[in-house]
Amino acid sequence: MKKKSLFYLASTAILIAASSQQIFADEPVKTSTLEPTVEVNKQETHSSVELQTKEVIQTAPINQTTSSSSSKNEATASSTASTEAKVSEEQNVVKENSTTTTETKKDNKSTFFAAQNNQATARSNPDAQVKKSTFVDVSSHNGHISKEDYQHLAEKGVNGVVVKLTEGTSYKNPYAVSQTQNAQAAGMQVSAYAFSHYTNEAEARAEARYFAEEARRLNLPSSTVMVNDIEDSDMRPNINATTQAWADEMRRMGFSNLMYYTSASWLDRNNLRTKGPIQTEQFGLENFWVAQYPTSKLSADDAKTLKYNSEAGAWQFTSQAELLLGRHVFDQSVDYTGRFTNKATPSNRAANQPIKGKITVQNKNPNTGTFDVIVSDVSAPYGVREVKVPTWSNVNGQDDIIWYTAAKQADGTYKVTVRAVDHKFSTGLYHIHLYYIQNNGKLVGVGGTTTELSFGRPQGKVTIANNNPDTGTFDVLISNVSSPYGVREVKVPTWSSIGGQDDIIWYTAKKQANGTYKVTVKATDHKKSTGEYNIHVYYIQENNQLVGVTGTTTTVSIAHPKGTLTITNNNPDAGTFDVIVSGVSSPYGVREVKLPTWSNVDGQDDIIWYTAKKQADGTYKTTVKVSDHKYSTGLYNVHLYYIQDNGKIVGVAGTQVIVSLARAKGNITIANNNPNTGTFDVIVSGVSSPYGVR
Repeated sequence: MKKKSLFYLASTAILIAASSQQIFADEPVKTSTLEPTVEVNKQETHSSVELQTKEVIQTAPINQTTSSSSSKNEATASSTASTEAKVSEEQNVVKENSTTTTETKKDNKSTFFAAQNNQATARSNPDAQVKKSTFVDVSSHNGHISKEDYQHLAEKGVNGVVVKLTEGTSYKNPYAVSQTQNAQAAGMQVSAYAFSHYTNEAEARAEARYFAEEARRLNLPSSTVMVNDIEDSDMRPNINATTQAWADEMRRMGFSNLMYYTSASWLDRNNLRTKGPIQTEQFGLENFWVAQYPTSKLSADDAKTLKYNSEAGAWQFTSQAELLLGRHVFDQSVDYTGRFTNKATPSNRAANQPIKGKITVQNKNPNTGTFDVIVSDVSAPYGVREVKVPTWSNVNGQDDIIWYTAAKQADGTYKVTVRAVDHKFSTGLYHIHLYYIQNNGKLVGVGGTTTELSFGRPQGKVTIANNNPDTGTFDVLISNVSSPYGVREVKVPTWSSIGGQDDIIWYTAKKQANGTYKVTVKATDHKKSTGEYNIHVYYIQENNQLVGVTGTTTTVSIAHPKGTLTITNNNPDAGTFDVIVSGVSSPYGVREVKLPTWSNVDGQDDIIWYTAKKQADGTYKTTVKVSDHKYSTGLYNVHLYYIQDNGKIVGVAGTQVIVSLARAKGNITIANNNPNTGTFDVIVSGVSSPYGVR
């Protein structure tokens, strides 16, 4: 990451005296055209085991591309010191930017400040743990870096490299392939960065996609540390929202191991008098890689002692590290969390370790058609980047071969689960070979074994539940569902024993939250048949075959419609009574509740078919008035019928009630008897008559 016109401030407390001398880079500003070197990875495959197979020995290099680009103009770096440690004015920084395929200069402002003294370094922790190894970042300015160059860097304690991949949405580092691949071959941990220019959320997402797509093209794994280089001053006004959009898009693209590079002056938590716009709480201070140069050329050992910005993830302490004699200087950083260096190979050359690994086959399950391959005692001279387990059945050669990548377990072993469904459902002998991709990128054979796989029968348990005569329904539950060929659908053909299979229905059971499958059978769908029902269970397997599994029978009965009649509120004064219907049910459903009602006088000449109204408590109610029944008194008949969901009307119950009518009532009161006027008032109260009062 290139910073121009930078100000360096010597710490008065730690470095004793501050210098006001301006310091410049050795090389002048120049423009040159370089043809980037692209190395073809001619990796040989070594194996300690003679494998008599047709396997193709594969390598897993970074994809190679050939491109040419003008290198970025080199610019000078200047420094000015102040013993008062006042905040310096921001200086122009020449940054990598491009609208085509070259990096061009763009004037922006970014200042990298130094702390005043150890007490003022509020964000330094003297007890912070510093990783032993350091890391560098490179771009096209560093040109071609060979594997041997990286090995020399490793000898100087550098175990990680952050390679620039993109800038904006139009520039790609033409050296990224060789810089990345050679670092991996030397055992370095490789991270990547993108130089950002976005000023709104749409631009941020576009730059993130451009970055992620380039990382994928280079075959960088999704676990790679992906860095957002934030130093373009045009980004400051809306930096938090736009950077959040960048991070969200990166995660959507599959990269979640994110860090943010910027200067201390941009952070709201720093060791300066002025706080920056970036809200570290939003992104996590431990996810920042902070640039801050206490002096022009600070050594790695001194940086590890100072521990500036130790609450952050990493600290870039210099841009002038002369690590390779006669070569371009490097940006060098200390790693606090290990994010940039923990995955590096301990040595950049072959370690004194043999190629070995033990293969164990476990958990063979005929019911599921699976087995596990466990790889233990893993070691190789150049370290092990990935454990590969090519596996195939003995049927038809290697036409079903799969190169599995084993997953590392908590106990240090590696594991792969092999499913016969992925190998054309083959049974019998399976071949399992073991390969390592070492940290130098080479694929090496380690060993092999075989195992036998057989298939069990499909399994399942059927249970009848909720057999309900009132509704004429029952549930079929299927549990312990399994088949070595997989289960795509659970089918439940069901029919009554009446009339053969003329009412058969092939139900598709629905999977429940607890893993069982369920079907509800209604007698109404089976011609309302009662008696014995036959229930069979079939699976449609992943190989499209239909296979019978189990079956059972159950007895279905259909209850008569039910309902209870109650007479309430029999009122002689009003000539009314209420009919309440409770416990309403029918196996065919109830669409309407009908109450034909009539008096015993003159037959059924006053009959009325009332439709009861459903109440809040689930009962049904109607009110009968004698005035609607010719004012008849004496015995009344009340019957109960249902109109069912099938449209049929069915009688359910009946009752009787004695209805009487009270005499007409009224009270007479004399009021306001006035001798002077010779008048009085007659007041009639309590007026009622079962026949009404006109």
